[in-house]
Amino acid sequence: MPETQEISEKPESMGKIAARETFDWVECVIMALVAVIILLTFVGRGTNVEGSSMLPTLEDGQFLVLDRLFYKLEINDVIVVYADKLRNEQNEYGKPIVKRVIGLPGDVIDIDFDKGIVYRNGEALPLSDNGLAITEDGHLINDYTHNHIDMNGPVTVPEGSVFVMGDNRNASLDSRSDEVGTVDTRYIIGQVAFRVTPLSAFGAVK
Repeated sequence: MPETQEISEKPESMGKIAARETFDWVECVIMALVAVIILLTFVGRGTNVEGSSMLPTLEDGQFLVLDRLFYKLEINDVIVVYADKLRNEQNEYGKPIVKRVIGLPGDVIDIDFDKGIVYRNGEALPLSDNGLAITEDGHLINDYTHNHIDMNGPVTVPEGSVFVMGDNRNASLDSRSDEVGTVDTRYIIGQVAFRVTPLSAFGAVK
């Protein structure tokens, strides 16, 4: 019988294996960064939360990614808008603020500031208070809405505008103020899609 020859392959060196794994890892990181850049350039946008007006939902300094193209504006969306009457850090008008949509075009928003109850089209937004947290219309708020700022009486949301408020109801400058008022939808920068930092709070924003 002919002798069978065994072909032995020289084992790949540990250095080459480590180099290939490092290259694969770097390639994945680069591809992920490119994907994020494309996402933020053409679809989304990143922004930081400034201040405490959206507590307990969002905290100062958290980094958010916005959906600028594919969102459909709905009640309770958390959005970033240009408040054209507010000054930014450069002392220029048009400060970006993060708020929640309370009223859409045609909605009538009224607030009983004594009881802290918000009404939309004559119906009180559902409230739940277990002594530890207050939920209004399905999302957390910091307190009942007692601070009226400049709002006196019902507000009918004009066409092409939205009525917004912060979840930290008594420490938020929003549509109750003459400085913000109802916001033109053309000034909406985007809907908050998810929170990036801190990593412990990473995820969708509701």
